[in-house]
Amino acid sequence: MQKKAFVLSLGASFYHNPGRFFCLGLALAAWVSGCAPLPVPGENASAKAPQATIESVRDFEPDGYIEPIPSLAPKGYLLSKLAPDVYFFSTGIYNNMFIATPEGVILTDPIADKGALLKKAIAEVTPLPVKFILYSHSHLDHIGDAHLFAENAQIIGHIETKKLLERYGDSRRPVPNISFGSVYYLDFGGIRVELLYPGEGHGKGNIMIYVPARKVLMYVDAATPKSVPFKNFGTVDIYGQVQGIRSALKLDFDAYVAGHLHRPGTRKEMEEVLEYYLDSKKADHEAMKRVRFAEVMSATKSRDIERIIGEYYEAVAEECYGILKKSWKQRLMGFEAFARGHCDVWTAFHRTQQAP
Repeated sequence: MQKKAFVLSLGASFYHNPGRFFCLGLALAAWVSGCAPLPVPGENASAKAPQATIESVRDFEPDGYIEPIPSLAPKGYLLSKLAPDVYFFSTGIYNNMFIATPEGVILTDPIADKGALLKKAIAEVTPLPVKFILYSHSHLDHIGDAHLFAENAQIIGHIETKKLLERYGDSRRPVPNISFGSVYYLDFGGIRVELLYPGEGHGKGNIMIYVPARKVLMYVDAATPKSVPFKNFGTVDIYGQVQGIRSALKLDFDAYVAGHLHRPGTRKEMEEVLEYYLDSKKADHEAMKRVRFAEVMSATKSRDIERIIGEYYEAVAEECYGILKKSWKQRLMGFEAFARGHCDVWTAFHRTQQAP
C-alpha cells in the first residue's frame, strides 16, 4: 500500500474501533508507514506487495483539506485550558475534558488505553482525586479506561448507556451509579454541569455535557471540527443525529469537545459540519433523480437482484460524491474516505423513511 493511500484511508477518520488500528499507538510514525512494513532496500518489493490495494479498487484521489496532528512529544498527550477550571486533553486522535474544582475532579470519558496519560495530565493541574466520571455514551474506545478512576468516584450516564453496559458486563466500563432519562444536573465544587439527552443519533444514550457558566460543550462523535463525519455517519438514526446537532447549537457555548481530533472546535465549526450533513442529503436527493434503477438494471451483466440493488446504491453514491466534491473536498478532512458512504446512508433514508 502506498504511503499516500494509507494516509488517505486514515485522513481525519477518528477511530471508533481502536482494535482495528492497534498498530497506530501514539507514534506518528504510524501515519507514515502504516501497519505493513516498508520494503527493505534491495528486496523485490513486488514480491512483498499485497494482492489488493486501494488503488486497485479505485484510482487514487489526492487528499483534500488536511490538518496535521501536532507533535505529542515529550508527554505523549496535549493539554490546554478551555475555560477557568475546564481542561482539554487529547492524544491527537481522541480527546475529552475534565473540570478541576476545589473539591475534586469531574472527569469525562476516560479514553481506552490512555488512562495513565490522563492521570498525568490531571496531576499537572490538581492533586485532588477524581470524584465524578461522566460517560458521554457507552462505546469502548471512549470510556475503556473508566475502571482506572472508578474506585472512589461516582459514575453518571444515560439510562440507555447503563442498559448497554449491563448487557456487555465489561469490567473496564463499570456500570453508572447514577443514570437519568432526559436531563441531569450535577452541582459540585461550585460548578454546575448539565447532562442533556437529545435522543438517538450516534447511538442510544449519547449525551451532551454542558458547562453553561464556562460556555463549554462536549458532544461526542456527531460533529468533529473540520472533518466530515465518520464512516456511514457512525449513526443508528441519521435524522436524530442531525436534530441532535441542531439542539447543541441552541446552547450558548464558545468551545466544544467532539471526542476526536487534537483540538476543541468552535461554534462556527459545528455549524459547518451541520451544513455538510444537510448538503450531503441534498446532493443525494439530486443524485437519485439523475440515476434511475431501470437504467442500472439494463446496463448490468448481473442476474443477482441483490447485487443489482447494490450497484444502484453505488451509482447513486458516485453521483452524489461528484456533486459534493467541488464544495467540500477542500473544506473538511476525510471527504475521500467517507463521502460515498454518507450518500449511501441518505439513499437508504430517502427510500425507507422520507422520500426525497
